[in-house]
Amino acid sequence: MFEGIWLPIVTPLRDGEVDIEALERLTDQYASDGIAGIVALSTTGEAALLNDVERVSVLQAVTEVAAGRVPVIAGLGGADTRAFVQDLRAMESWDVAGFLVPAPSYVCPDQAGLAWHFAQIARATSKPVVLYDVPHRTGVAIEVETVRELAEFDNIVAIKACASERFKALGQLPISLLCGTDEAFLECLEAGAAGGILASAHVCPDLLRDVRSLVKAGYGEAASRLFARFKGVLRLLFAAPNPSAIKAMLALDGAISPETRMPIRPASPALVTQLEFARAVLDDLRAIAPSP
Repeated sequence: MFEGIWLPIVTPLRDGEVDIEALERLTDQYASDGIAGIVALSTTGEAALLNDVERVSVLQAVTEVAAGRVPVIAGLGGADTRAFVQDLRAMESWDVAGFLVPAPSYVCPDQAGLAWHFAQIARATSKPVVLYDVPHRTGVAIEVETVRELAEFDNIVAIKACASERFKALGQLPISLLCGTDEAFLECLEAGAAGGILASAHVCPDLLRDVRSLVKAGYGEAASRLFARFKGVLRLLFAAPNPSAIKAMLALDGAISPETRMPIRPASPALVTQLEFARAVLDDLRAIAPSP
């Protein structure tokens, strides 16, 4: 199940409040658009800036619209293992296909502490757990040997990896490797990744699927040429703190408001102008993209 292009869906906002109607429309659109699955309450979804009531409303909206169409996994975070396990158990009854779990942020445990933390989480749920290695946000990396140890748990089934220096080693482990760094997607696929959880899937899921299909079919050079054509767009999507540019690009088509929650600022007018050009680049590329 944990393969293909997964979408860490944004949380639309309007006038400071979660725009549930816009979220439901987005979920419906992407559930019909070939996405392998959706991640609710992700970094891109500004989960860290939502209160408990908002998190529940977001998860409810996404799971209800996606039900029976695409799987949904929920992002969970926190440094206190005990509180984390309590939150996890409270969500166990939700119609989610699993949980995306990063390392504890700020406290920077050693690898033995990380292994203990994730082991408690794995034991607290019967659902699949996707590890999330994002050291530039958490302050600590989940090292390869720690992942190897954790892979012995039946329900630790995948890792979303953001550090390219570990792609090759992670790709040799008996769990699914999912890319978490959009610009490094091709490199991760070449290391054996099964897919990715990519914010850029909001704007070019079809092209990301094409790159993956070409790699799987053995057309590495064609995949490289195609990816090079829109890698600059991926870079632009992270020219401001995520998800400012993603929301701005979706707003160009009126899908959502470009509003973000402070301290994440909306995309600047200059960046929006660049995103308008990027949208045209993607449209032109779709007309000539090679078939896998």
